[in-house]
Amino acid sequence: MNRIHFLRACWSDIILVESDGRFGLIDTGYAEDSGRISAYLDSLGVERLEWILITHFHRDHYGSLPALLTRYPVGRVYMKKFSGLNVSDGGGHKATAEYNEAELANCEAMCQQAGSVSELVVIDGSLDQVRLGAFAFRVFGGADAIRTMYEDPESPYFGQIRFGENTNSVALFAEVDGTSVYLGADANDEALEDPRFDRANTLYARAVGRPVDLYKVPHHGCGNIFGDEALSILRPRFSVVTNWEPTLNRRFTDNRDRLLEARPGASVLCTDRCGYVFTLGPEGQLSCEEIDKLPEIAVEAVPPEGMEEFRERRMVHLAEDEMPSDGEAGQRAVYFSREGIRIGAACYALSLAFRSRIK
Repeated sequence: MNRIHFLRACWSDIILVESDGRFGLIDTGYAEDSGRISAYLDSLGVERLEWILITHFHRDHYGSLPALLTRYPVGRVYMKKFSGLNVSDGGGHKATAEYNEAELANCEAMCQQAGSVSELVVIDGSLDQVRLGAFAFRVFGGADAIRTMYEDPESPYFGQIRFGENTNSVALFAEVDGTSVYLGADANDEALEDPRFDRANTLYARAVGRPVDLYKVPHHGCGNIFGDEALSILRPRFSVVTNWEPTLNRRFTDNRDRLLEARPGASVLCTDRCGYVFTLGPEGQLSCEEIDKLPEIAVEAVPPEGMEEFRERRMVHLAEDEMPSDGEAGQRAVYFSREGIRIGAACYALSLAFRSRIK
């Protein structure tokens, strides 16, 4: 069986590749995701990972690597090392020299850990393929583009710290029994004056040269991630966006709409409420089902006769915030419940002006 599993994730990537009982992991989410990743692997009976591949050194991609290396035997770790020249800290802020130095040390520590328990393969321009059973992933973006441009006197960006680590992101493409899979990680389509790295996703799309069935949309669906040429080539049937659906719909509607318009019947799936597993059939079939689903949270209004119980629960179990003092008529309270268990509560007051409008 050949499958691609996208675990539930927001602003991070956790992608499990499965082929005939063997497993490889592409990116590991944040450090706090390690327990959930392990729980999912254990539910599948995974006892060993053939490899873990880190597409680029941002914490939403490498975060759980140390914990997983401790928890599971891993045959090989493919690591795209940190350039040390990152202009952004990955959280939208300018990276300081201290940040880059700390991340360089962090990267070296992870490489040392990986090399001590498995085979470490540093991703560079010489790595052209990563295999797992029926999957033979072609590797795009293996070179350290940031450092190459920084150190090359012929580059327009010589000696300049201008780029975020996404410029170094690896992308992967494979075709299995007529089904094509393109995993874009955080590779972007930024226009650069250096032709070697100009519009990376367009360069990769040209190399793919055909429509794809399954597309992991780069960089969580935001920003300049695919130009018109790239999208006209790839024309994905299923696009997976590792972001909140409301965020995609409100802030990045142009990217969403272009994905839907690129191919009749196209689907765009976000991984905020659940993950997805895609099964690749023997004759080009591709089926999708939800996994790792987040339980719904119900909002239960507290009736007036339940306010005394609410106060007692609040004092015992909840934060001892002040109850509104706007008078009994204006007080409201709600419980938040997940799978029948009350997991939180809130109390508030309606202003006199608002109450007069809703009477």
